Amino acid sequence: MRSKILKFPATLGKSGVYLLITTATATATGLGLAFQFIPKNDNNNSRHSSLTSSHSIPALFHAFLRSSRAISTIACTVVDYKYSLHGLPEDSDDYLRKLSEVHLRSAKRILKLCEANKGFYVKAGQFVAAMRQVPKEYSSTLSSLQDQAVPCHFKAIKKVLISNLGQDLSEM
Repeated sequence: MRSKILKFPATLGKSGVYLLITTATATATGLGLAFQFIPKNDNNNSRHSSLTSSHSIPALFHAFLRSSRAISTIACTVVDYKYSLHGLPEDSDDYLRKLSEVHLRSAKRILKLCEANKGFYVKAGQFVAAMRQVPKEYSSTLSSLQDQAVPCHFKAIKKVLISNLGQDLSEM
């Protein structure tokens, strides 16, 4: 007997698992990178002293915010699949119609997450959009990340690089 916790519809199959794994990986990576790139205090090289520096607090806040968005998106998606399809026979037309609706709602939710969190999330969304295994609602919705992603000005990129590397690229 299968557990009722996080039970997905049978037709969701591998594609749903790929989407959840991609989002969970993005969340974990975001948190890991936030801690990795927190500048260390020059007076004391311990990680704990760097957590109180003025540069690390915004980084931690943004990491927490991005992770919270990802976790809430995953939770909403799981709950949506669970309750929207509850009680419908898997071989019925109503089930297939509802499944398509849930796919579309979930894809829009994930698109919104990718656009809000930017960076790695946009890349993960582009990867999912290019996969043939995902439902068409996901690939068509997330395909807007392929060519309509919001561009980032080089000045902003340069500022982040200088902040993370400690010096301008031309000085290296």
